Amino acid sequence: MVQCFLPRALNTSISLASFSMRRLKAPRQGSAKRSFSTTRSLKAPAEEATGTYTEADHEHAVISTFDLFSIGIGPSSSHTVGPMRAGNIFVADLFEAGLLHKVNKIRVSIYGSLALTGEGHMTPSALLLGLESEDVETVDTAYVPTRFSDIKTTKKLYLGRRLPDGKGKEVDFDYSRDFVWEWGRKLPLHSNGMRFTVFDEDGYVLARNDMFSVGGGFVVNGSLSIAPGQQLEGSEDAAESPADVEASGKQHPVDLAENMYYKEIRRADAAGDRKTGAEVRSLPDGGAEPATHAMLGQDPSQADQQHQGPTSIQAHDETSSIDPKAGDEGSFQGPRYPFHDAQSLLALCQKHNLTIAQLVYENEKGLGHTDEEIYEKVFKIWQVMDESILEGVQATEETLPGSLKLHRRAPALYRRLTRGLYPSLSQQNGDGKPSSHRHNDGDSQMPGLSGGAAMKQLAVNKPKDMAMGHRRIPRIHGSLEHPISPSPTRRTTFPTMDYLTVYAIAVNETNAAGGRIVTAPTNGAAGIIPAVLKYVIEFVSDDPERDVPTFLLTAAAIGMLYKRGATISAAEGGCMAEVGVACSMAAGAFAACMGASPQTIEQAAEIGIEHNLGLTCDPIGGLVQAPCIERNALGAIKAISSANLALSSDAKLQKVRLDDAIAAMRLTAKGMRNEFKETSLSGLATSVPFNIPVSVPDC
Repeated sequence: MVQCFLPRALNTSISLASFSMRRLKAPRQGSAKRSFSTTRSLKAPAEEATGTYTEADHEHAVISTFDLFSIGIGPSSSHTVGPMRAGNIFVADLFEAGLLHKVNKIRVSIYGSLALTGEGHMTPSALLLGLESEDVETVDTAYVPTRFSDIKTTKKLYLGRRLPDGKGKEVDFDYSRDFVWEWGRKLPLHSNGMRFTVFDEDGYVLARNDMFSVGGGFVVNGSLSIAPGQQLEGSEDAAESPADVEASGKQHPVDLAENMYYKEIRRADAAGDRKTGAEVRSLPDGGAEPATHAMLGQDPSQADQQHQGPTSIQAHDETSSIDPKAGDEGSFQGPRYPFHDAQSLLALCQKHNLTIAQLVYENEKGLGHTDEEIYEKVFKIWQVMDESILEGVQATEETLPGSLKLHRRAPALYRRLTRGLYPSLSQQNGDGKPSSHRHNDGDSQMPGLSGGAAMKQLAVNKPKDMAMGHRRIPRIHGSLEHPISPSPTRRTTFPTMDYLTVYAIAVNETNAAGGRIVTAPTNGAAGIIPAVLKYVIEFVSDDPERDVPTFLLTAAAIGMLYKRGATISAAEGGCMAEVGVACSMAAGAFAACMGASPQTIEQAAEIGIEHNLGLTCDPIGGLVQAPCIERNALGAIKAISSANLALSSDAKLQKVRLDDAIAAMRLTAKGMRNEFKETSLSGLATSVPFNIPVSVPDC
């Protein structure tokens, strides 16, 4: 959406509406501001009778499963995937505004949590490759660090390199000067703020935009402000320090995570349900319709105080005048069963005799996906999840990238778990195909060897202390003469826990190394859902073609509730917004695959989040490694424990509802100190001896 500068004498309303992807809507009659309660009452029966989408209500929780679960690269959804997508969006907006060819220089500034966690989250490389129009879902993971190094060496950045017909523009870019780390400041709307500013050859500002990565790879796209000849290069709008923001009361809206409901680069490519405003273009003659601020719970005077740039107006909202019967965009119907919270979700399942997975499936069809597309996308997500496990257990590098030099554990854990087995035989059915991959060609099958190759591999992996004459005598700590003799060294095996642990650790080590994973619902918690689903497929399921969609669609429904009712951003809610939410999603999905009722699924999801409330995000060295990797393993185990507890209980006796737990999570996030929200300023990040400053590039 383009904003054009107008004389201040016009006293035009400030447009903050672009930070919301919903249609502009005044507060409901009888309420001064919109309620964010997750325990709101259901709609009247007459209003809900058809179970179809209504344009009158844009506050539902439904988004596409394939936006919630998206394919990306590690190590962070909010610090890697989101920034790469933001850079791509900014260049696309410049191109559509006809400004890209005029750009001579670009400055990129990152604020708050994005700056404080340093290059350990690989934010700079993601941002710069996004500006070169690389697609986060398809970019070669090995190309990212190589190209990032080339940009710093050559001091050249090719804006829009991947645009069709060579329409990009190469500009000078000195990384040490033009990439600005605003460690002590943050933008008012969100901790994960980015500011893009481009200049012409005379040093004047061409355009600027502020964007925010709000978790899960979602990006809130501000309005592209265009001001040719109005501002010199050195005079950027000032950001505010966290202390200034708190002192002035300018907190970002509690529902900011609701403001982005799709992951397309161009707004025109998104479904019409949740987008506001026209594509990037010049305003028509005669001006445009003034924007309102109802959706942010603000009055115009408050918005004016927050806005520090020139006065601007919003382009006309074309979506409000779309003919429902005209064209592909107009034929969009929206979700068939929109739900707001867990209570309304369960009511819809009961009313229409649908499982949660079936209801989400029908909503995907309402969003425009065919049956074939839904199955193809679901199994593509599962394939990438499975391949991330495979990559983790097959890794040959001993340590993960970054200054922490953390040792990989997944390969050794997997070898311990499979010793004595012939995986290539034990993993096959009577038809000779791998049991968990009947839906694909088996390329992502867990590694196995047979015959002579197996014997050679055994020789390679044989521990050194197995050689004849070199057996180690077990070392026991303690006196053998004491009345209480020391216990011998031993290990109890819990196969379920062991498999969940190795699966989760494998995914998160792949993520920490910048590999390709599925954001589920974030990268920092990307190992929990794949680990539990892998366990279901390998040890529980008798029909993966049924259970994979059941698991992922059920998990998606639960994730939508958190995205609307609380947050999935660690910068807003700490690790409970990542590992806690993923644990809850996996618990409910596992219960669904065990044949649980929607009420029992809700109970499993509630138990999963209840015992993660208050979990902090304090990564050591700003790296998504410690405690993140182990925390995923424990989250997967806790998910199955939560589901089993719910399956063994009577759902009618449940006292704490999922909506209550989500409301508690939101309150906990608001009360949590910023040091524990993905800033590496406290907790383990400072208590563990680590002599490299977090904000210094370290990998």
